[in-house]
Amino acid sequence: MERLSSQLDRLLDACRPLLGYPMRQKVLALLVGLVLLAGLYDSLLWMPLQEEMDTLREQVQQQRDKLAHHQKLASKLPEKKQEYEQLRHDLQLALNMLPKKSQIDTLLADVSWAGKDAGLEFSTFAPQPEVRRELYAEVPVAISLSGSFKQLLSFLKRVGEMPRIVEVKELSIQRGKGRDALEVSGQVVTYRFVEPSKSAPAKGKRHGARQRQRR
Repeated sequence: MERLSSQLDRLLDACRPLLGYPMRQKVLALLVGLVLLAGLYDSLLWMPLQEEMDTLREQVQQQRDKLAHHQKLASKLPEKKQEYEQLRHDLQLALNMLPKKSQIDTLLADVSWAGKDAGLEFSTFAPQPEVRRELYAEVPVAISLSGSFKQLLSFLKRVGEMPRIVEVKELSIQRGKGRDALEVSGQVVTYRFVEPSKSAPAKGKRHGARQRQRR
């Protein structure tokens, strides 16, 4: 505003010498002055105001876009929460099907009992060394047994219905000495969840401490 006032004062000072001119020249000078005033208003007031308004409109649009994005995310929260709960439920089911180390002996006893209850006779039921994987470990058991085909099917059915994951693999079936007897050998394999080691971070800390001591 001060700049505009200064420009107006200069314009008035420039117009004072024209007071003695004829009316036609005064009118022409007035028109020229009005054009100059309009130009000053446009350059000093309207253009900066227009630029500020454009900036504000852009900021408002950005805020609207952010709000729309957040509203979209908020609308998906119930769906994502449901998916998370389903994944958590599925994970818990999977963990329940993988026995812990302390439960392995009980599970293997249940497998042995299932075979005996089906009428099979075990000549070998020998746990083998575990096979470690990334998140789980295989617990194989070498088996040798004898019985009828019907008894073998009953045993396999009972093993398949166990709440824990138990597989019968690498079966070798040969005719036995009796009328309906079969000689069967193979593996019973169960799986257990490998719990994260709590000693690993401690080792790292001790290793770091040793390095600091050496320095």
